[in-house]
Amino acid sequence: MMNEEFGAILKAIAIGIWLVFMVMAMQFESLRYSGMVMFCIPFSVIGSILLLIISQCTLSMTSMMGFLMLGGIVVNNGILYVDTTNQYRATMSTEDALIETGKSRLRPILMTTLTTILSMLPLALGIGQNAEVMQGMAVVIVGGLIASTILTLILLPTFYMIIHKHSKAKKLKKKKKLEMAEAKQQAAVEGENINDAGCDN
Repeated sequence: MMNEEFGAILKAIAIGIWLVFMVMAMQFESLRYSGMVMFCIPFSVIGSILLLIISQCTLSMTSMMGFLMLGGIVVNNGILYVDTTNQYRATMSTEDALIETGKSRLRPILMTTLTTILSMLPLALGIGQNAEVMQGMAVVIVGGLIASTILTLILLPTFYMIIHKHSKAKKLKKKKKLEMAEAKQQAAVEGENINDAGCDN
């Protein structure tokens, strides 16, 4: 019975993550940026598991519900960061856009994260009557948000630069191929013209 319940919640988590990915793919109109933001979810899992171990909470159905909720919560910071960077890139270089995004979006990201963490803190500490029932879920959310926020602010700009450089190199390679094809085509046309001129003579 318990295995069936865990299987059902794992399916729900997988479907939830897939739906989040699809929504971001439609928003950014790019699989690269959507995949980049999805890195926030593994970051959150690391923090959640560590805090579960530290607090000695067991992996129950309520804690699994916390993982389900995290799939939609932790990507918010990544969406905000990537979307703002894309807007700044219209007027400045990628490096400057990432720095400016860090300056302008650090405070909103920390404020939204802290409000969620503080609201879950009493439940995570087991304060209140029957708080132990939902403690696992709160611990998972708090640990996930802390780890995800820290790692997102540190690593997401790096991932952005790597993907941007890879995309830029790919475009340059494609451009060179087109230029070479055009040059070959032009050389072939010139060769035909020379042959035609020789035949006329």
